[in-house]
Amino acid sequence: MGRFNLAVLGLNQGAKAARDAIQSEDFVLAAVAGFGAQAESVADELGVPLYADYVDLLQKVDLDAVVIALPNNLHWPAVRAALDAGIRNILLEKPIADTVEDARKIIDACEEEGAKLLIGHQRRSSATMLFLKKFIQDGNLGDIVGLQVSATYAKPDSYYDVAWHTTTGPLLINAIHDVDDIHYVTGMHVKRVYAASRNSIRHGKIEDSCSVLFEFEEGPTCSYFLSDGTPAPWGYDLAAQEMHFINCRPGENSMRVFGTKGSFGLPNMDFYYYDEDHYGWTEPMQKKHFEVGRPDPATATLAHFADLCAGRETVPRCTGEEGLATLKVVQAILESAAKEEIVTLV
Repeated sequence: MGRFNLAVLGLNQGAKAARDAIQSEDFVLAAVAGFGAQAESVADELGVPLYADYVDLLQKVDLDAVVIALPNNLHWPAVRAALDAGIRNILLEKPIADTVEDARKIIDACEEEGAKLLIGHQRRSSATMLFLKKFIQDGNLGDIVGLQVSATYAKPDSYYDVAWHTTTGPLLINAIHDVDDIHYVTGMHVKRVYAASRNSIRHGKIEDSCSVLFEFEEGPTCSYFLSDGTPAPWGYDLAAQEMHFINCRPGENSMRVFGTKGSFGLPNMDFYYYDEDHYGWTEPMQKKHFEVGRPDPATATLAHFADLCAGRETVPRCTGEEGLATLKVVQAILESAAKEEIVTLV
């Protein structure tokens, strides 16, 4: 089978996918869509045609696949335009959409057209997440009792030069990752949330910190803290050593999973437990560290997309329904924080 003609729509988030596509043995990067100096620079660097209007690109370029990395509110119109152009392989950046209604339209339209849809929750392709998912499935932690998760970052002032970063807060930008991580590695489903958010750092219209309590259908609970304006190393991207543009601080954990047989810290990959005959706090606690490698999860996600296009894999690592489930939880967090009350997911 030959290589697939691919376009990347959106060169803010999509620049990485475009660069990875150039290096891929499965894709030919046929064109990119974006506007402004940064988009022009990426297109010149990669030597591919640049279209200011993504609809114009879809109508004029013969494509097998598309990566959609446009602002969240454009996800549904871009998917519809791609389907209308005959494209049946779609990698859609997370979150699947900015509303549940648009997400449902995306899923239903792709199903009706027989299109393969992969939601770009890239951490599902992280070696750390894949390891912990299997570690839990194999019963090493026993029954999960609860989790502690944090996402603490200090984003530079230049981050807010991008207009939509001032109107979309870290819950939809960052917490969407962490909620999906919890879904993916545990297989559990959030039933209720209670959230308290603040904007006490930048005093803007969007949140810059939030505390959340999750209750799962399966019984366990999770406490979660998020802030994108405090210097602290307890966020996955700062600790995991996977993101090429982030100054990492290895050795910290952003997720702790507590079980009846032991507990696990991620992404530092440490398992804590007692020997069977020496159980309890008067006995020496054991620690086992795992090395799993740190491949770039975005590159691995595009490779998985290539496998889906070629039929080497048939199940997307993050389906539309899974992307929608994560979006519903984040929307419930936003609603809970706004109403100052518990929100039950339907």
